[in-house]
Amino acid sequence: MNLQQLSKIVSNQPYPLLFATVSGAHLYGFPSPNSDYDLRGSHILPVRDVIGLNEVRETIEVAEIQHKLELDLVTHDIKKFFKMLLDISEIEIILIKFS
Repeated sequence: MNLQQLSKIVSNQPYPLLFATVSGAHLYGFPSPNSDYDLRGSHILPVRDVIGLNEVRETIEVAEIQHKLELDLVTHDIKKFFKMLLDISEIEIILIKFS
């Protein structure tokens, strides 16, 4: 895994990330040569978006090839992330917590 490439991709997201973590095959130690990099995390929306009247994108999904890495990045706004964290049925958050 090229951490420099992944860090560069993460730093170029539209909102600052509270955290990002590797998940999927790379986390569990069985990636194939064709495995994409699954990244999950939480981003911080600007105050004007949070308190404004317009709808905001609570979840951002990126599925593309960047810097020769196939990437699947999903981040949630911190409000949504903590709401999901409090909902015990949200398996994805449980996986993120322990990855």
